[in-house]
Amino acid sequence: MKLYEYKCVHIWGLTKKTTRILNEYGKEGWELVQVVSGWYYFKRVKQV
Repeated sequence: MKLYEYKCVHIWGLTKKTTRILNEYGKEGWELVQVVSGWYYFKRVKQV
């Protein structure tokens, strides 16, 4: 069974800064699950 950890981050605006931040999370293994009103929800497989 896979275990996941979750993260919720608020990112202001829709600029190159947002793209850079999202790419950084992707490099760390976070998968974008949902975006609601500037809140970005991520998950990744938990390392044990």
